[in-house]
Amino acid sequence: MPLIDDESGIVLNESIKIKEKSTVPITADEEYAKNPEISKENIEDLRKWIATQPHLPQNIPEEMLILFYHSCYLKMEQTKNCIEIYYTLKTETPEFFANRDVSRPELVNALNVLDYGCLPIRNPNGYQIIYHKLRIFEANKYVFNDGVKLLIMAMDACFKVDGTCPGYIFLFDMRGVRLGHLTRLSISSLRKFFTFIQEGLPVRLKGIHVLNTQSIVDKIMILVKPFMKKELLSMVHFYTERDEEKIYEAVPKECLLEDYGGLAQSSEKMHAHFIKWMKVMKPLFENDYQYKVDESKRPKKSKKSLSTSFKSLEID
Repeated sequence: MPLIDDESGIVLNESIKIKEKSTVPITADEEYAKNPEISKENIEDLRKWIATQPHLPQNIPEEMLILFYHSCYLKMEQTKNCIEIYYTLKTETPEFFANRDVSRPELVNALNVLDYGCLPIRNPNGYQIIYHKLRIFEANKYVFNDGVKLLIMAMDACFKVDGTCPGYIFLFDMRGVRLGHLTRLSISSLRKFFTFIQEGLPVRLKGIHVLNTQSIVDKIMILVKPFMKKELLSMVHFYTERDEEKIYEAVPKECLLEDYGGLAQSSEKMHAHFIKWMKVMKPLFENDYQYKVDESKRPKKSKKSLSTSFKSLEID
């Protein structure tokens, strides 16, 4: 719904579903109404292709197929690659996708160590903002895989209830990140994470904004740059504490957390809201995990590395 029309003439929109912790999934009819450029024939073409790929889940919900097609800018071949990567990774990487229950001890610990938030107010371009930072700075309490799982849960919750969106922005606060955190990362997990972000993500990623950048960022980039395509690299923007106000160009004050001079609620309240929402989303997450690949049915000709395809990303 339209929320703000300030002196600059900027109109922002608020997701009531995110604000109210909705568990009501969006319907295919709602998606077609929202995206008239997507036809049922387009999605039926995808369904016919899936029928020729017996290893893929054959009962993928129509809403998910619309999401994939939209995320790939209505390009059919890229959509097929995205679906292939998404469900293959989902099956091969249970550390990111399985046991998505925030009452589990490892996720209770992760939510004590890390802050998350799905901001209900979107930026002027209509982009959904996912927020993340450290709550506790001790590196020995940080578990990368659990952090990634919660990040994916945040995105999944947003697109399950709100469906397609013009784009997503990741907003990370780097305060407290130390060299010890880098020793907690594994090459295998980093490779899987960046493969998912760049090739299997069923949303349009538009930017990664990193606040409170510290000198250690150079070491982090040396570690992760080999896994990043140039398209993703061009989306990453860094802000030191002194130039933090520059974030307002991408995330105006009206939809930014009050911790950063914004007018939205505090990160503490946002995190508490996130935890409550993830608890009630548990049934949807559990139902979603049934959609995986069956490698015993994969056609021999289609066996290939996950790194052979790359879903192109449009940059604003």
